[in-house]
Amino acid sequence: MQKSTSFGCMKSGIRSRPGAFTLIELLVVLAIIGLLAGLLVPAVVRTLGSGKAAGCGSNARQIALAMIAFDGDFQYLPWSNEGYYQGQFDSTGTQTNSTFRGTNWNNKLVYFKYLASDFDKGAWLCPGASRAEIRGLDQNNNPANYGGYGICNNIFRQENNLSGGNNVPQRPLKLSRIPRPALTWMVGDCGRPVAKSTPGSGLYQRTANGFGRPATMGAWDFTKQYTDSQPALRHNGEACWAGFDSHVTKFNWAGMQVETNNFTARSESI
Repeated sequence: MQKSTSFGCMKSGIRSRPGAFTLIELLVVLAIIGLLAGLLVPAVVRTLGSGKAAGCGSNARQIALAMIAFDGDFQYLPWSNEGYYQGQFDSTGTQTNSTFRGTNWNNKLVYFKYLASDFDKGAWLCPGASRAEIRGLDQNNNPANYGGYGICNNIFRQENNLSGGNNVPQRPLKLSRIPRPALTWMVGDCGRPVAKSTPGSGLYQRTANGFGRPATMGAWDFTKQYTDSQPALRHNGEACWAGFDSHVTKFNWAGMQVETNNFTARSESI
């Protein structure tokens, strides 16, 4: 009697292995991956940029709160240059230069321990400011060594004379005199743009701790090698800043051109 075998059934039940991908299939897969990457990368970049902007806004708010605390303790805000300039003369009696005798606003916050002493770390450091900016040299080959935040000097009004003891200015700026605290620049992104760079490109050669508004509204200068410091549009073409109420906001190049909400308090009495 012949034995039956199940080899035939087993053989018929075995599925054959699929063949390798064809070249066309591989190209299609690679094209899909490339398409997805092209869609995802900009989104990731925007997310990272938004994260840096959020961190910058948080830093500006911390500095603004330190300023407000200073005002509460001393009944005035630290000035951009709290002091005076003393002339230096050579043997013939000719003045050679002048030396600043006083303390900047950020030095005041550090000296009285409202904020840490390293101007390029912690709350002082803008996440969008590069090390090249922080170490950027001016026309006298002095590095900035600031983390990227500055005040509007026109609002704080640089004063070169003292009224008497304790290094107190003649007419110190008080928080109570700011007419629109939520809309007026106290502190925010600040730097010197790269000469001839496109406005709003976010290219800055040097950080700064203060800026002066131009004589004409919107006449911010990007052309000179050592152009004046100004609000720095480091975050996707926007600058983050805190008002005198510590409220954080931002603007782009178009907003800077028209000085949105008169953020530098032009023509206002403070």
